[in-house]
Amino acid sequence: MMKNNNQQSAVLVDEPEPDSPTGDLTIDTSIVDKRWQPLVAELQAHGQFVWQALALPACELSLVLDNDAAVQQLNHSYRDKNKPTNVLSFPALDFAQPATSDDFPAPPILLGDIIMAYETLAREADEGAISLTDHARHLLTHGLLHLLGYDHQDDAQASHMEQLEVRLLAQCGIANPYLNSTTGDLS
Repeated sequence: MMKNNNQQSAVLVDEPEPDSPTGDLTIDTSIVDKRWQPLVAELQAHGQFVWQALALPACELSLVLDNDAAVQQLNHSYRDKNKPTNVLSFPALDFAQPATSDDFPAPPILLGDIIMAYETLAREADEGAISLTDHARHLLTHGLLHLLGYDHQDDAQASHMEQLEVRLLAQCGIANPYLNSTTGDLS
């Protein structure tokens, strides 16, 4: 998992009840770039909302809130793209297709890492005339779905993933981010 020695951690919720049909998502948040601080609580709550909406078992993930330079380095190292991107996902589990609750191993379950770049997020939100918070929630949703095996390598996969994102975001009052999109390369 991606770690930084100067990280601050925030845990979203306590352990789920044993008889609960779905579990909570624990988000270990590393705030590397302090500009993310006002969005942390909203991102943690949104991650939990998405997890509950998908009715998946209890899991943990690492959310790294960083900047363009750090994300560019990771994007170059892992994807051979020498440019920053808005969000990167590094799954700890290998789902051959989008996961359902039956696809998870026994707890504890470490889902993976999501790394987000502040400058790219802010620029895209500004260019798209959308709120920073709404765009951050969209990117977190997108990153979570990648950790669950969703992808957009072909038109059918992209359509399936985007439809689910749009449905989840609509439940939060967020407009379809793919209409007149300026979000560029969602990873």
